[in-house]
Amino acid sequence: MRWELASTWPWPSVDEIERRFEELIRERWGAGVTAPPADVFVAEESIWVELDLPGVELRDVRVRSEAGWLWIEAMRRPRPPSEAARPARVERARGALRRAVPLPAGLHPEPVEVTLEAGVLRIHLRKELRS
Repeated sequence: MRWELASTWPWPSVDEIERRFEELIRERWGAGVTAPPADVFVAEESIWVELDLPGVELRDVRVRSEAGWLWIEAMRRPRPPSEAARPARVERARGALRRAVPLPAGLHPEPVEVTLEAGVLRIHLRKELRS
């Protein structure tokens, strides 16, 4: 494929470069997987992991712990405002979302609670009490 930049200025606009880069990457390797940002909070008996997942429904989220890692997988589906609407600019990641968070030793293997509210996935894990 041959590209021509439609700009009279000797340098293309940043938007044009980003658009061409995204076009090249998606054409060659596909959309890929996005790792959403995460925060981890630690208390004496609990750990909370929070991820930003706007536009994701809880039914599209899978949480599992394995070998000292918490794995979060989700699917963000495109939701245009109407069936007739076509994208003019797409910046938010769509498709597969995946994040792995290392966990300290001594955690109960299963989450106590998993909630999704206002676009934030909150996972509550309990530390195992030792006697």
